[in-house]
Amino acid sequence: MERDPVTGRGKDRNREWGHASNDEAAEMPDLDWDDFRLFAIVARQGSYTRAAKKLRMTQSAVSRRIARLEKSIGARLFDRVPQGIALTSQGGKLLKYANSAEDIIDRAKGSVREAVNRVEGDCKLLMGDGLAGYWMPPFQSAFFDRNSSVTLQIFTAHDLSGNFTPPYDIQIQYKVPMETDRVAVRAGTIHFVLCASAAYVQRMGVPKTVADLVHHRLGDTTPHLGERGALSMRANLDLVPIITTNSSAALGGAIEDGTVMGLMPTYMPVLNPALVPVMADTFHFDAAIYICFERETGSKPAVRATIDFLKEYVFDRQRMPWFFNHFLQPQKDWKRIYDSCLTRASEELSQQAATGS
Repeated sequence: MERDPVTGRGKDRNREWGHASNDEAAEMPDLDWDDFRLFAIVARQGSYTRAAKKLRMTQSAVSRRIARLEKSIGARLFDRVPQGIALTSQGGKLLKYANSAEDIIDRAKGSVREAVNRVEGDCKLLMGDGLAGYWMPPFQSAFFDRNSSVTLQIFTAHDLSGNFTPPYDIQIQYKVPMETDRVAVRAGTIHFVLCASAAYVQRMGVPKTVADLVHHRLGDTTPHLGERGALSMRANLDLVPIITTNSSAALGGAIEDGTVMGLMPTYMPVLNPALVPVMADTFHFDAAIYICFERETGSKPAVRATIDFLKEYVFDRQRMPWFFNHFLQPQKDWKRIYDSCLTRASEELSQQAATGS
């Protein structure tokens, strides 16, 4: 400690530069992190009165908290000015750190909230190869935008009348399962009509009646080799398809490239406007489809998220006329409806992901 040449008293360099002495430091109150938040609000408001109103505190309480913070760090933070208060140089430096601390805390809160709301795990999903290959893919990006920590294992079956679960968590099938421990939620109705490509129609024309089918190149599907196909049975004719397959995707490819005409769901012309529905008003049939799962399995977060997504967006029975229970002929405005359903899925799920809801 130095001596003052005038008074002869000791001079404390810490006190001279506005710092607390060792004795005073021992008496300093502990730092309260909430005081830094209050300080930042006062600094932004530029007034104790406005800050007190925002914080729903009295002005004297705000002043006491600022005084306590100033004592804790050993520096004056505000100067009185005609307009209210102004930051000192030390206050300006502290505000930068306070703002950074708030940003870090906000990011930490968001990270924790995201972890709490994040659905993790895998879901094993079984569906027909037509649904898996044509209908499901456009919706998958929106699903993963919302469920980035979920993995889907999508497998296909050529016969959706059987029961393959377990090992699958969810099975989309045509029949209601008989087991009492399984849940079946009706996803909608798939309506089948004859479809041909524009190239096929131009080359071969279109049949006027069901009997005219015998004069056309047809493709048909059957789950088992040697059995009659769906088109032959529905038309009640002894048809000889030039292509018979157990794969909806294989039949769809042959129809799209103009090789054959065959039965396709009414959503196919929506996905591929080049496909032409044929005799849709007089020749069509439908099949109800169900989302099936074991009751216990359906409570797993990843499985539950997938079920909700399928019901709400993939098979939207309220907005998608091709899944209505009653048959409607494919319409030109269905493409607009389809696009709006995709947009809805993407925008709503992205918004939920952003808000953590």
